[in-house]
Amino acid sequence: MRIFSFLMLLLTPLFLTAQQEWDTIAPLPNNLVTDHSYGFALDGKGYFVAGADEFSYLDIFYEYDPQADTWTELDDFPGGNRGFGIGDIWDGKAYFGFGFSGSAYMRDLWVFDPQTGEWTELAPCPCQARIHPAFIAHNDKIFVGMGGSSNGNLRDWWEYDMATDTWSQKPNFPGARRHHPFQFGLGDYVYTGFGHGDNFISNEWYRYDPATEEWTQMATLPAEGRVAGTQFSHGGIGYVLSGDGGDHTSMEDGEFWSYDPELDQWEEMPAHPGVSRWAPTSFILDGWVYLLGGPTNVNGTLSYLPNNNYRYQLEEISSTRQELANDPTLFDVYPNPFTEQVRFNWNTTGSEAEGLIRILDNKGQAVFQTTQLLPELELDFLPAGIYHVEAVAGQRRAVKSVAKQ
Repeated sequence: MRIFSFLMLLLTPLFLTAQQEWDTIAPLPNNLVTDHSYGFALDGKGYFVAGADEFSYLDIFYEYDPQADTWTELDDFPGGNRGFGIGDIWDGKAYFGFGFSGSAYMRDLWVFDPQTGEWTELAPCPCQARIHPAFIAHNDKIFVGMGGSSNGNLRDWWEYDMATDTWSQKPNFPGARRHHPFQFGLGDYVYTGFGHGDNFISNEWYRYDPATEEWTQMATLPAEGRVAGTQFSHGGIGYVLSGDGGDHTSMEDGEFWSYDPELDQWEEMPAHPGVSRWAPTSFILDGWVYLLGGPTNVNGTLSYLPNNNYRYQLEEISSTRQELANDPTLFDVYPNPFTEQVRFNWNTTGSEAEGLIRILDNKGQAVFQTTQLLPELELDFLPAGIYHVEAVAGQRRAVKSVAKQ
């Protein structure tokens, strides 16, 4: 729980009702535990579709009511039984496809409209059929790439245009071939990485710019590689949750990390209870992340014994940081580079006398913080390197980089 000390200094009233622990929610009917199901939330309800249990591939479809904490079984998913499928939401609809039927790899694409309660089949990808690729719905497009096929791991990259129901191939993912990466869209970009390649499990992270069709390698996750977890974005921040670690078995903790695209930095958050889970499901609903299913994978043995489903409130993170106005004029910091001390020129009002200064290293870890907007800081204890200075005053926030010689 590495980042909450500085957040507790921000906007105290918000924290009076915030949760910092994982809460248990209702299990799926019959205590069902699945892997590689797809979860999403729309119009105040959560949904859970397809996947596999210990014995077979499924076409199940359930709706979750957060007020009653109950699940309702809906009509089966019309695309048929499948595991290893993947999806994402955009503009009030859910998109889902790909996977394995039990006998064949798949490349189809479906959309669910909660207003009608209907699934509609869209144009299939003209790519090779595959299991658990990257899949990001963002800015009226869907981006699909990597994944496992009948011929092994892939690294191609495709774009689906929602307006025209058409696909086009784009520049390949620059990393090695892999399956079951993590992914999400933020701002003008989509992000993907980690995953299981040929003889490796990665912790590398990449950004794709749809406007220029260019790839950029971003900050590596400051932890072991991982595969077969779940991910989501909320309030301009991306999150990766659970999954197998570098040896493709459960990690000792249910690791939970956030990614800030503005800082290109990762921060560790409170792990979910128990060991991490293989291919669980998640969705975001009213500021809560819900974690569902996923067997444990201890010493290479999968266990589908019933596990608790959990939820965790994100509002204390996303609302606090993302609702603050980004104002580069809040402060100047000098000298840059510095050797022992940094000084500040503050552009604040009388009502902004208190706030926050936080110094982060190049891994996104806080190495110093104070709630006073001081005119100078003694930082001679820091090793040489690049640091980010984050300051908050009132409802304004700014981040600037400095170098320590």
